[in-house]
Amino acid sequence: AVGAESRTIMGMYVMEGMVQGALSWLVSVPLAVLLARPMAATLGEIMLQTRLEFAFSYGAVFFWLVLVLLIAALAAILPARGATRVSVQESLAYG
Repeated sequence: AVGAESRTIMGMYVMEGMVQGALSWLVSVPLAVLLARPMAATLGEIMLQTRLEFAFSYGAVFFWLVLVLLIAALAAILPARGATRVSVQESLAYG
């Protein structure tokens, strides 16, 4: 990205943040499908001394994808702004 326009650097940072967010979502969804039911049953028995009814909301899974991508993009904006303010000479000095 050395010498690239500020807009290009900003886009790279935000896209990287969104890719990391999407990858974390891809890891978390299968874990949630596998672990949510037994966790709900255990917590219901321990805390409420009753068996909880469980329903997995697949619509909420896609809602969380949108939310994760939004949070990741917003979290990447501040570092991206900082990266656009670094000169080529300063960026090469870090290497």
